[in-house]
Amino acid sequence: MKYTPDKITSEGLYYSIPIYQRLFEWDTNNILTLLSDLKRAYELSNGKEDYYIGMLTSTNSNEIVDGQQRFTVLMLIGCVLKDYNKSWANFLSQDRPRLRFTSRPLDDAYLQALIEEIDEQQIEYTNLKMKNGKEKINQFFINLKTNEERKSLATYIYNHLSFFISVLPQKYSPQDLNKYFERINSSGKNLEQHEILKVKMLSHLSGNISQYMQLWNRLADVDTLLIRKRTHKNESEEAFANRKATALKTDVDSIIQQGLLNGIGHDNGEEYLSICSIEPSKNAPTIIRQTDRDTHCVLRFPYLLLQALYWKLKGNIRGCSIDDFFNTSNLLNTFDKFLPYEGDAANPKEIHDYIDILLRCRLVLDVCFVRPTEYGYALDMNLAEDNEHLKELIMLESMLFISSSNTTNYKWFGSLMSSIESHKGIPSAKDLFIDLKHNDDEEHKIIPKYDSLSYGEIRYWFWRLDLYIWLNRKKFFAERSQAFEVAEKYVFIRNRSIEHIAPQTPLSVSNMKWKDTEEDIRLMNSFGNLVMISQGLNSALHNESYEVKKAHVQSYCNGGKSGSIESLKLLIIHNDYQIWNRDTIKEHGLKMHQWLLDSFEK
Repeated sequence: MKYTPDKITSEGLYYSIPIYQRLFEWDTNNILTLLSDLKRAYELSNGKEDYYIGMLTSTNSNEIVDGQQRFTVLMLIGCVLKDYNKSWANFLSQDRPRLRFTSRPLDDAYLQALIEEIDEQQIEYTNLKMKNGKEKINQFFINLKTNEERKSLATYIYNHLSFFISVLPQKYSPQDLNKYFERINSSGKNLEQHEILKVKMLSHLSGNISQYMQLWNRLADVDTLLIRKRTHKNESEEAFANRKATALKTDVDSIIQQGLLNGIGHDNGEEYLSICSIEPSKNAPTIIRQTDRDTHCVLRFPYLLLQALYWKLKGNIRGCSIDDFFNTSNLLNTFDKFLPYEGDAANPKEIHDYIDILLRCRLVLDVCFVRPTEYGYALDMNLAEDNEHLKELIMLESMLFISSSNTTNYKWFGSLMSSIESHKGIPSAKDLFIDLKHNDDEEHKIIPKYDSLSYGEIRYWFWRLDLYIWLNRKKFFAERSQAFEVAEKYVFIRNRSIEHIAPQTPLSVSNMKWKDTEEDIRLMNSFGNLVMISQGLNSALHNESYEVKKAHVQSYCNGGKSGSIESLKLLIIHNDYQIWNRDTIKEHGLKMHQWLLDSFEK
């Protein structure tokens, strides 16, 4: 049956998002596309024909089984359009809100705040996806030429945006819902494995399950910090720092009871449904999360779940390789093997202990590990730190991050957790640097011989060398020199390409010509003649001579090129050598290898 916002309102229909549904995922591009299509349909039909947004499937009790993303967007549209057509206010809320989130009281409260136009400063929790979506909708309508056009389009959407609503039979059991979800999954709208794990795992816990559900949803939104300054309560910097420190050494139940996390610990009194028979699609999730946040977490949530499990097991993953353990497509099977979550095999105490560890792991990521930004990396431990120590920690952590993969992150993450536990809270930036550096030194204590530092899996050593150069930049570059200023702004990025400084076949005139001898071939591919840069820069400079590459680096130093230089090793070469020949290649290579040796603790 076809339903418009007008018909939904007139028939007094109210909907809820059940426990097993994913978080709101639509980004601003999705919303802009929908608005543009609506405007086009309005113009082509002169505001007389319906625009079909698709099928909405619900249970007999009006739980949305399929269509929550679109209906949530409709609510956001209504929050804006009620200023142009008063009927939208009735759609949003009559005696109660038109849409409720059963197990997400924070999102529920935030949507209600948008409906009531409560000032952002008075809201404890912000769903940034919803916030950004509403702002995009508002801007779209502001950009229309006249207020009359805005009113007409608002009226058209209210009367003509149409769902086909399908109601599942009243007798549908969880098994029937399971089959329905399988059909959705096969069409690419599958639940992710961690969403299934949430329902099945938390169903074994006793006490206030709603708060555990709230907590899990907050943990899953890894790009939003769990602990933020409470501006609406005028929280001081000291109180903010103490709240972080207390949370890191407090068990999960006490954290909830004390309200240490933003928005967690307030029960809305609702009963929560369960659906423990949902099975995952065998296909990989098709939705890739995007974020408009200023920073983002270094780990996606499925990897965080596995990191916490690995930490709980203390690395004892008997009979399972590291690659298989951290394969997120096997997440449910991995948990079933090491932390059973179904049937009689499930141990509520073990599950509760895991949730406690998961929360601490998430807090550690929030507070003590770098978060990539558009311009580099950020780290706010909220302590009275020496700026230089904090800068050094950021550089070390960013090096560890970009030189790791999803299956090796456990190494630095374990180091981070160990340091937090040994210090029984947030250590100083200096102490955390020492701990992480020591553990990384132990991990890489076998240094390749000079002749082995050629092509192959040697990228870590380029990154390590750049870190050493940066840490000793005052020693290697004259302070306040152009080269020093360039080095100061260095940012670690995931470079993937190893470039010859003196190319194999130079395009332009060069003082360096290779001979077809075994010695020259070995020297050409030696550590001294190699540098790691981005693939884009490698393509641009691929066969250019040393003289051309030196001029490229000089453009960073004289301000002709903005951004950060991609290799401090390359900056050292530019700074130390006017010419590039066999002797300077050997000299530079041996010096860099010695610096790698010097980079370890004495």
